[in-house]
Amino acid sequence: MIRRTSEIAASAALCALLLLSACGGGSDETWIAEVNGQQIPISQLRRILEARFELEPDVSREDILNEELSQLVTQQVILNRAHELGIEVTQREADTRLRKLHGNDFSGIDSEFLNEIRKQMLLERTELEDLADRIRFPESALVLYFEENRRRYRTPERVRIRQIVVEDEAKARQLRAQLGEGADFATLAAEHSLAPEAGEGGLLPAFARGEMPEVFDEAFKLRPGGLSRVLESPYGFHLLRSETRIPAHDPELTEVRDAVRMELQQKRLAELRRGWLRGLRRNANIRVNERLLETLL
Repeated sequence: MIRRTSEIAASAALCALLLLSACGGGSDETWIAEVNGQQIPISQLRRILEARFELEPDVSREDILNEELSQLVTQQVILNRAHELGIEVTQREADTRLRKLHGNDFSGIDSEFLNEIRKQMLLERTELEDLADRIRFPESALVLYFEENRRRYRTPERVRIRQIVVEDEAKARQLRAQLGEGADFATLAAEHSLAPEAGEGGLLPAFARGEMPEVFDEAFKLRPGGLSRVLESPYGFHLLRSETRIPAHDPELTEVRDAVRMELQQKRLAELRRGWLRGLRRNANIRVNERLLETLL
């Protein structure tokens, strides 16, 4: 299924009314809708519908059709606006976004998916370009928002630990005894642990209370260097060793200014998006090839 930004999804209901009332197209069998002369191939919509119908068999096919057609037309309206503004996304920029999503392994990723990433980036940039002047905030607004939401930027206490996970309790107790006699935890983890981080000596990334399964709450009772008792979970039997404790931190605005600004901008964009899309659609010439709609149900 074609991926879309959550911003575009939010506009589907509004766009549906416009699409369903639009006039029908001609006899051309290759396009399902047209936006200012830019045609949307029926094959594109058909691929999306086939996936949705299979994934959501209990949902009305007509509702799915209207929603997905609305999405595609909304996308095309914005892409037309991107062309007017001269906004582009280079291959290198799309590759950079792809690496953020999938790392450096591009195997199994085809050109169609890469084109979809470029399209998504165009949608995002066009919205930001059109609304840029309305999402700028003075320092006073940042200060006020930060003070009202200071607790949201607080970093809770975190711990970093090593763990060993084995299948049976007897083996866990045997390893616990070896550790008590001075054996190296990282070495035993590499040799015996079933957990994926065994190759790193059982070392886990730092985490806060509640971010991991309940068994890891025991880590917050340990001092650095401390060793847990044998702990049981659905994954097996665990031994935990505390490495470091990272205290909770209440940042100042200087430390999180960019995050505060971005959050304010996203809130304002959400408020402005509906009116922006309504204006773009009002100025667009949208035609739907209604004769072909029934063939898709």
